[in-house]
Amino acid sequence: MQTYHALSVGDRWHVFRLLAQGEAPSDPRMAAAAIELAESYRGHGRAYATLSRWLPFVTVVVFGAIAIPAAVNGDMAMAVVVVLLILGSVGHLILNPALRPKNVARSLEASKRVVASGR
Repeated sequence: MQTYHALSVGDRWHVFRLLAQGEAPSDPRMAAAAIELAESYRGHGRAYATLSRWLPFVTVVVFGAIAIPAAVNGDMAMAVVVVLLILGSVGHLILNPALRPKNVARSLEASKRVVASGR
């Protein structure tokens, strides 16, 4: 993933977002980074995808069960920390491209076409 890590943080975020949406960047250098990232996601396998998909739901249930009694007992610091953890889990569900394998495959193919055309 040398090409991906050579990008600036903003470009990495852009490639990451395009991968989640199933699109390809128009820049061949960023398309090559998208290919690297997509192939790394495809290499994780089904177990990783299943765990990535269900772990945030389990986290929300478990931490929700912790946050409610903490809030009722007046421990607001604990409730705030747990709510932040829950928001992180929801963000994981929304942003993680590994949870959308069809979009990753579509982005991979489109990125390969961009690199091949050399635009």
